[in-house]
Amino acid sequence: MGESLSPVEVAREAQKHQEHSKAHGQPAGHWRIVQIAEAILLAAVTVFAAWSGFAAAAYGTESRVAFAESSTADTDADAKAIEANEVQNFDESAFYAWLQARSMGDPAAMSFAEQRFEPNLETAFQAWLGTNPETNLEAPPTPFDMAEYKRPLLAESEVLTVQADTYYSDGVFAGNLSDQYIRLTVLLAGVLFLVGIGSTFTMVSLRYGLIGLGLILLILATVYMVHLPQPTFNLGVPTQLVIH
Repeated sequence: MGESLSPVEVAREAQKHQEHSKAHGQPAGHWRIVQIAEAILLAAVTVFAAWSGFAAAAYGTESRVAFAESSTADTDADAKAIEANEVQNFDESAFYAWLQARSMGDPAAMSFAEQRFEPNLETAFQAWLGTNPETNLEAPPTPFDMAEYKRPLLAESEVLTVQADTYYSDGVFAGNLSDQYIRLTVLLAGVLFLVGIGSTFTMVSLRYGLIGLGLILLILATVYMVHLPQPTFNLGVPTQLVIH
């Protein structure tokens, strides 16, 4: 029958095993808990930081696209407004040519001027004549003051201006979200710093404290992220880039 180990021998064997574990880089006791906690904290921070960076980039792209669309809509609105003014200038020149021919009693010149009328002016002109402007003092002075005179290009310009303002507001909002996610990434970087600097210390209590502080920052970052709008995560290839 083999002899059993005495308490002293058991203690010696445990000490040898601990020294053997340390020699092979295998932590025991609190060190193992510390390393596991740091690994879990690093894994969580890595995931959150990756998502935060993706969100910042996504909203940054949305902001730039919205600003570009706003600029395009604004340019188109200016072009429509200029074109609308040119059309009205042409209509006014045609009407005043008719008015001058009428004052001179030249029916041929009046007919020639009327042939130059655009459809919108023609409609307003006929409605204006119906008000008997020669005898009715309350009649509008020109067809351009009639409700029948429409300026569709100017209406399109106003719609484009509203769209430009909407795109601009969307760009500001997306840019603000991008900035908030960048600030969130900085907060998460603070957690990485605490875990990284903690690995340089040999005091278990100090490393526990740094882990706890990092966990608090991670919780704050998580709460902050939950209250932010989340970007759409699409793994599909954009249709414009699909190669047929």
